[in-house]
Amino acid sequence: MARGYVFMKQRPCCMFAVVLAAAMMNSCALAEKKTVKNGISGWKQSYKPGYADGNGKYAGGSEIMHITAHKGKLYAFNGYWTDSHFPKQSAQVLRLDSAGGTWRVDLETNSTGFVHMKGNILKSVTFKTDKNGSKIDTTVLIAASQAFNVNKQGHGAVSVFLRDDATGKWSHSLQQTGILRKIRRIPRDIEVYRDPKTGIDRVFLLVGDPGIVSGVYNSATKRIEWDRKPEHPADGSTFPARPLGITQANGKLYFSVGGRIFVRTNGARPKWSSVYRIPGRVNTDVGGIRGLSTIPNPTGPGESIIFVWTPSGACRGEIKRLDGVGLKEADETTLRALFDKRFEKAGVRARFSLGGYNRFFPVKDPRTGKTVHLVGFEQRIITSNESIKWNHYYKGAVYGVRRDKDNYSTAEVNGRWGQSKPVLVAPRAFASSPFPGEENVIYFGGHDANFNKSTDMAWIFKADVKTVLGYESDR
Repeated sequence: MARGYVFMKQRPCCMFAVVLAAAMMNSCALAEKKTVKNGISGWKQSYKPGYADGNGKYAGGSEIMHITAHKGKLYAFNGYWTDSHFPKQSAQVLRLDSAGGTWRVDLETNSTGFVHMKGNILKSVTFKTDKNGSKIDTTVLIAASQAFNVNKQGHGAVSVFLRDDATGKWSHSLQQTGILRKIRRIPRDIEVYRDPKTGIDRVFLLVGDPGIVSGVYNSATKRIEWDRKPEHPADGSTFPARPLGITQANGKLYFSVGGRIFVRTNGARPKWSSVYRIPGRVNTDVGGIRGLSTIPNPTGPGESIIFVWTPSGACRGEIKRLDGVGLKEADETTLRALFDKRFEKAGVRARFSLGGYNRFFPVKDPRTGKTVHLVGFEQRIITSNESIKWNHYYKGAVYGVRRDKDNYSTAEVNGRWGQSKPVLVAPRAFASSPFPGEENVIYFGGHDANFNKSTDMAWIFKADVKTVLGYESDR
């Protein structure tokens, strides 16, 4: 590897794909024109990598990891896993200023003395108090990524970037520096939560095997002051798997790691304790509990936690729910069942199901006025039709639409996959458009390299909500 540093074969996601069938694919694309109020009909590609932006910077990527709206603009974090441009080119935050604009590079992460293979976190968060408890109303854009030290072989850290919207510049800080061979420092989620006992907003960052760290916002410096040591594990030990999700439910803060969920006991001396566990061994490359999210409790008062259970390379992708303050467990469906039902007449079956790359994404259904949720997934498939497979994975990008605990449907980004369409594989990220004239438009981003060469295979598509929810059928 160039410049004396080494990158380990680390798998931040898993190997699976979402499929379609030969006979049904070519005849089922979205071809008819539709008229919608927001000026967009059907699916439209918003980002296709491999070009120089308006400032002459290369905009590329093998994957789109995150998309988020922030102060009237859209931002996306790409990755260069198995992309031929890496490590010369690192992960980038991209920016879109208008519905008809072109994505531009907003942050080059390789300007720090470290290289970053994937954009692991991108989120717009709001602080209502600063570190002293003073009332503020500050919204900031935070990005985080695993960092490889270019000058110290085998060493790295977690890079945290904070955008100053007044100047357009990003500040940079490091968390959990050390040897990468022993400890996986891969950030996966972030959340701002007000400790009800101290009354202070804290930001919580999952930093990989070392656990969870927290910090407070300094109004004077416009920076986050991070604690030097993790809140949990507080004894300096590490987790055997990557923590993948964090969420608030019923006033409490939870995070997941492997097959376990922990809850925070608040106060000046906080503690974390295990409140839920699924027995069995978890392959950290696959993940365990993924996509940890909060939804209304469908069976009683309060809120529920929902997630995708993916313990190993033969998993079905079980969607599970924990209801109310008592976290009563319920099974909803599996990603494999959703996929197989979609393609039951096509001679294609799911072999390996992976989903919950990010949170279950809420969308308001225009027909019912109720909130439904989207979950992206991919499938490794079994079929005799090689034309629909990309390295054993379905070439299209299937996602589930959850209308209720027992009411799921599926759809595909860019409609049913056909020979004239780009390979997509996995929808990982969702965002509602912040732009005037696109009040009912959703942006999707994704691809999953799955250890296969994926130069310039990142993508972003957008569509109106009716198309997204399958009212304009893609079958």
